[in-house]
Amino acid sequence: MGRKIRQNRWRGYFYKISFAALLGIGFVAPAMAQGSVAGFAGISTPAIIGATAVVALISFILWSVLTSRRLHGSSLFNRLFIVVAITAGFFSAVSSAIGFSLITSQESADFFRNSVLPPAFGVFVFCLAVAIWVGGAEFVRHRDWFRGLGNGFIADIMFFIERAIKLFIVVPVLALILFFVSTWTTVVGIGGVDAVRHTYSAEIDRLGAECAGITAYRQKDFLFLEDLRLAAQDVSRVAASERQGGSQSGAAGDGAVTAYFNGIATWFSALEESVEAIITGPPPSGVDPYNPEICANTTDALKRMLSRNAFDNIDRWNREFETAYDDFASVLNRWRHDKRIERLLDAQLDNFSRANPKPVGARISQRQRSAMDDYAEEVESALQSLIRSQKLQKPPVPLKSAAELSPARGLDIFREMLNPPPPPEEPETVSRRQSVVDAEFVPGLSTMTPRDAVLKHANIFSDVWALALSWDYAPYILMLAFLFFPSAERAQGFKD
Repeated sequence: MGRKIRQNRWRGYFYKISFAALLGIGFVAPAMAQGSVAGFAGISTPAIIGATAVVALISFILWSVLTSRRLHGSSLFNRLFIVVAITAGFFSAVSSAIGFSLITSQESADFFRNSVLPPAFGVFVFCLAVAIWVGGAEFVRHRDWFRGLGNGFIADIMFFIERAIKLFIVVPVLALILFFVSTWTTVVGIGGVDAVRHTYSAEIDRLGAECAGITAYRQKDFLFLEDLRLAAQDVSRVAASERQGGSQSGAAGDGAVTAYFNGIATWFSALEESVEAIITGPPPSGVDPYNPEICANTTDALKRMLSRNAFDNIDRWNREFETAYDDFASVLNRWRHDKRIERLLDAQLDNFSRANPKPVGARISQRQRSAMDDYAEEVESALQSLIRSQKLQKPPVPLKSAAELSPARGLDIFREMLNPPPPPEEPETVSRRQSVVDAEFVPGLSTMTPRDAVLKHANIFSDVWALALSWDYAPYILMLAFLFFPSAERAQGFKD
């Protein structure tokens, strides 16, 4: 009768512990996953709720285990081992639920997939960890194979061998299951988003460097405009000199030659105004490449987007950032390949003779005709030089993205770790002809998932891996004491 009462009390304690653990998971997971809500004294309300739930849960577990009559005769070490195993399972459950939500969540409002499945997975991990460590410890402590040998040296040796097989073969196999189920999702939950942010931060720096180089390239349009303006002023001065003193044809005053020179000066001034309108007018991309703060403002906006809470909905967080990043990369490519000025100048050069027809008639002398021909050739040559100098200005070579530098994803990351690829050969020097420049584009965002990011940057997030392994397998280290010190489970007065 007394034994049944003790068993019922043990069941009551077990149910209380399980309920408290599940309740703690329900409190802490939202507190870690949701955004911060203003609390008091600079502490957020979810943090207060989560900390309170954890402290209450651990206190209840500690009190329940240390005062449990079911563990009558157990040593303090054995009782604390159970506390460590249960709390380790609790921590694994919370972090695994977060990691599982990062792996499986969708942007769509799928209640079961986004809200039910991750907590359910956390409960599963908790039960699995407690079963492996608490149940495994009891499994190790009891004899199964040599119970008929009784007591004695041989029996103790055989029991030691049995315990060694259980501890070093059976329990590690069970722990391997826990690794794939818990440790992996724990690492993803703790370090996955930070690892993605690490990759994306480098991509933002790359985009900022691309923007700085392309805007510097586009700033040269102002130098070209100034050269064009000076050339237009020279043409206007020559026309005025011809009208006032006949500097080219020898015949001053208004006439056919002066009218031709004035026509060229007007045409050149209109060409300068057209180029100025292209530079100062509204850009086709909707973003002004001549704004000196455009690069800093864009990268700052991307960094703010990157720092948002990703745990609320990882897919939406990824989509919003990727869209903003790729949109600006597209803008940079439009700036790189903006040839409106070159096309305008080429078209005007082709139409030079039609836009400025030379006068014909008997009143024009040979000297005047030669003056007009020479002047037209000089203007065309000057315009060709300006066009040539404009075409020689080329945007910088695009920087390689993270995906181009290290394209491995998924299982290929493990293959790359085990068999590193040979270092890339020096690329052959290729002349940057116009066709080569036209084929160059700024790469978009190198997308990365949390599970790939923690593998790609395992050396950087090694502390996360160490932390996950520590709280998942700390009970196993304590369990080793039961191999060499079989009496460690029993209190004083209950030992052999």
